Amino acid sequence: MVRASAGAKARRRARGGDRARVPVGAAMIRAIANVLRGEGFASALRRAGERIEEAAQDIAMRMRHGSSEAEILIFSASSIAPRTGGVAIQLMTRLRGQRNVALLHPGGLDVGGHRRRATTIAEAMTVTGAKAIHLEGTSNAPLEELLRFPLIVSIHDLTLFDIDRELARRVLVEAQALIFPSRFLLEKHREILPSLVGEIIEPAICHPPSAQPPSGEAIAFAGAVKRHKGAHLLPDIARALDTELHVFGGGDADLFRPLRALPNVVIHGYYRAGTLPSLLARHRIGLVVLPSIVPESFSLVLSEAWQAGARVIAFDHGAQAERIRAHGNGWLVPLESGARGLVDAITRHNCADASS
Repeated sequence: MVRASAGAKARRRARGGDRARVPVGAAMIRAIANVLRGEGFASALRRAGERIEEAAQDIAMRMRHGSSEAEILIFSASSIAPRTGGVAIQLMTRLRGQRNVALLHPGGLDVGGHRRRATTIAEAMTVTGAKAIHLEGTSNAPLEELLRFPLIVSIHDLTLFDIDRELARRVLVEAQALIFPSRFLLEKHREILPSLVGEIIEPAICHPPSAQPPSGEAIAFAGAVKRHKGAHLLPDIARALDTELHVFGGGDADLFRPLRALPNVVIHGYYRAGTLPSLLARHRIGLVVLPSIVPESFSLVLSEAWQAGARVIAFDHGAQAERIRAHGNGWLVPLESGARGLVDAITRHNCADASS
């Protein structure tokens, strides 16, 4: 591997930088304290309840017995818990109702509704008799090892830009099929391989904009309260508004701190996967601000906002811009305009609603 590129370092800085290693017990206590300080007690309870359910499901799978055969082995290098983000949500949505597939992930090998022991990819292929591997996301994946087998790759992010360029080209050339969630991400990877051929398959939970007008007038931010999602811009946005700003999602305590000091910010905290549309509708959210400063490869939150009948304001880059241009029901502002550009777009939206 070569040293990460300047772009990779910039993306890491945008996501908050490296964290110092600490003992597991101390890390857990710190994480709980940060959730309580940032998201609040109710959010911490929702997170704890979901962790308990996941543990119970894990125990149940280990106790079941059944067939170990599968035609396709799906490999994920990261957690498959929906609480961990969009890739896991997309994966679990696709797996519903599928047969003859096995799933190898950090928690073990899941096949036929039960969990088998397998410590390597080769062992999982032998146990299941699978004929090919479907790699679900390239982040942290052992690419050299995976390329020894017939490989289908679903690409969800810009990980291949952060590794050795020759290895990235090998993945794109040697894979039997490449799947992208958006044309933006496909075109971006043609910077590595100009002749790249791939298939665009939007996530199963993709939802077009509602033809009906928004059911409410409230304004919200939704998603991970992280710097790369633009959450550091929220205090400036809230100060410029003469109405409440609802914040749905968990994240960094240091980003919640200035938000909690503002009287017009309503923090709802962590929400379970799939519940955002109903939350937006319940609180009569008519406009969702998605200020990601890193280009999105798809944006599930955009789909969920549209599902709730809300309009969206976002920066003009990435797949979110591509989708808003294609379907409407939103406004785009230049990234360099920052919080001021988002506030101006909110003002234009409010004026347009008032005159209609």
